[in-house]
Amino acid sequence: MFKINRQHFTISLVLGLMGLLANLYPIPLFGNVQLILGNIVVVISAILLGPWFALLTAILCAIGLFITWGSWHVFILFSLEAIWLGYARRKDIYALYADIGYWLVIGMPLFYAYILLFSNQPESHISFITLKQGVNGLIYAALGSLVVTLFSSLWNLEGKVKDQKRRTFNAQLTYSFTLVLTISLLGSTLIFNHQMIEKQQARLQQSLQDSATHLGLATEVFIDTHKKAIDNASRLLSLSQTNSQNWQNRLSKLHQSYPGFITMLVADADAKIVSASPFSRLNHDKENTNNLNIKDRHYFQEAFFNQITYVSPVFLGRGFGSDPIVAVSAPIYQSENTNQPIGIIEGSLNLKTFADIDKKSASHNHHQQSMIIVDENDRVIYASSPLSLAPLSQFTRAKSGKKYKTNLDMLNLHDIDNPNPEFVYASYTLNNGWQLYVVHPFAPLLKTVETQYLTTFAILMLSLIITIILTRVISQRLTTPLSILANKFAEKGYQDASDYNIDQESPREFLTLFQSLRQSKQQLISHQLELEEKVAIRTFELEKVNKKLQSLAESDELTGLYNRRYAEDKFRTTQEFCHRSDEAMALAILDIDNFKDINDTYGHQGGDECLRVIANKMKQFFKRDTDVIARYGGEEFLLILPLCNVLMIEEHLNEFRRTISQLQIDNPQGNTSMTMTVSIGAIVSNASYSESLETWFKEADQNLYNAKNQGRDRVIISIPDTQPSA
Repeated sequence: MFKINRQHFTISLVLGLMGLLANLYPIPLFGNVQLILGNIVVVISAILLGPWFALLTAILCAIGLFITWGSWHVFILFSLEAIWLGYARRKDIYALYADIGYWLVIGMPLFYAYILLFSNQPESHISFITLKQGVNGLIYAALGSLVVTLFSSLWNLEGKVKDQKRRTFNAQLTYSFTLVLTISLLGSTLIFNHQMIEKQQARLQQSLQDSATHLGLATEVFIDTHKKAIDNASRLLSLSQTNSQNWQNRLSKLHQSYPGFITMLVADADAKIVSASPFSRLNHDKENTNNLNIKDRHYFQEAFFNQITYVSPVFLGRGFGSDPIVAVSAPIYQSENTNQPIGIIEGSLNLKTFADIDKKSASHNHHQQSMIIVDENDRVIYASSPLSLAPLSQFTRAKSGKKYKTNLDMLNLHDIDNPNPEFVYASYTLNNGWQLYVVHPFAPLLKTVETQYLTTFAILMLSLIITIILTRVISQRLTTPLSILANKFAEKGYQDASDYNIDQESPREFLTLFQSLRQSKQQLISHQLELEEKVAIRTFELEKVNKKLQSLAESDELTGLYNRRYAEDKFRTTQEFCHRSDEAMALAILDIDNFKDINDTYGHQGGDECLRVIANKMKQFFKRDTDVIARYGGEEFLLILPLCNVLMIEEHLNEFRRTISQLQIDNPQGNTSMTMTVSIGAIVSNASYSESLETWFKEADQNLYNAKNQGRDRVIISIPDTQPSA
């Protein structure tokens, strides 16, 4: 009856558990490429214990990978590898040589077939990850073999697998050189590849960001130029005679000067089109065109009723064509000194101009990059032809590559649910709210990495062949004189190998030298690991202290908001940012009403809870990245809101005030709930109002004082006139 060796079973089980733990944390290299070191114990188990104990170790190691990757192929792939290595050991075939044969004959073809049939990996990824798997197998096979060789004194196990024939010094020297060369070459190549890939990613990211900025600025110049053209045209028509013939002539001349408009039109106060360019479109169906009414169009409503120069989102044209268009419109007045518009002028931007901008960018060595422009409603205005995104379509995308090790931003545009990335991208926000994306296919970058790994593999194979040949020649030159010396010592009575304390695995001539070198290397590795551990611990402690100091310097401990110092520092940069773009900004002071009564009634713990609750609500209401929320002191909070809508900020603040007044706050010291109200004083103005925070704060504080005097639980906001006095 077959009897299981308990010692071997225990060792294989312990090795398997060690490998399981190691495989829970594979080392990320690039993208979804990971280095598996837990399988080193499978190689050790195969060399020492044979195929079936190695199979047990491999199954346990595969459990760790299954937990990490969620793919069942690991049980088949690595179980077969363990059996293959175990039987190769019984045939006196070195583990590294056997593993090379396994991955070339069985491992990589089997893995390729599995990925092709059962995985959602893109076809461009398959060859790369297959090659990576083979290289990874060589790494842990070489490391496992080296561990067995270096620590042979630890493996004096009863009944372990032994060589059928004593190996020659020539064979052992060749294999040792091969192991060292394999590990050194693969290790240095991995480091080199990692550095190269990091540089490639940095260059690609910089290139994308530069392209996004360049294209964004070019697009902004195009839009601003035509917006100014419409604005100037509206003033010109306001000064001219108000008859349609006069407007038609001026409109036609203006259109000739700005071919970036595909069509232009003038509509009267009833939203009926009275002039158009090209003029042929107006006369194509004159009766129908004269009755064409654009009152429902946003570009008419915004220009006529709000009296602004307006750039619309993308929409489908009608009457003058059914192409997707972006309209730029402005009001026309009876004269320049009146405030009542008598119509509007509108120009429809030729979206093909974006294609010209795109082509100019592509001509500057960016032929693989594509451009996408979407409006504020996330609809496609323009997309490069390779992307197959139709204008006016909803721009759907998904962040991808979340489990990839990379510094690049990645997304999918077509296969949204696939976690594997399609594109690398950079974005640019235009000053009118549009978003511009520059995307680059991820596959070429992966192809470059694949080429690097393939080159590594080819160099390794060539180096192994050269090493075997050279080592055999050198070892023969060494073993011939050593054999003569050994025979002379044998003649003096040292016939038994046990007199020299030689084990089954070691060359007889170099046993003493090998033991000395092994001991020295162990000490060196021990000292190195100890030093690296000390450095790592000190670095970690320093980083933790620095993060804590940074947090204490900028944030309020109780509420988690920024503190007064941070808000005062941030005001300057926020004000300069708004000033450059001539945008409005708001500064508001919030104060909890009767906060002293809350503390007296519910205790300081109740007061603290109120502060935390209002802080959390402020984060929910004022959640833009540019908004600054700070606890200015006690129960007083400061809000700095750049790029705000002057017409809506008061309602937004009142909505927040009403929300606070309706809250039922749990009292930490009892079952009763607490309520509170807030008073808010605010100022909204152009950023040029003042460069001094004190000036803004003084105005807002006065409004807060008035709110308190008028009964609390209210918002008082002022909009100072920033125009220079006459």
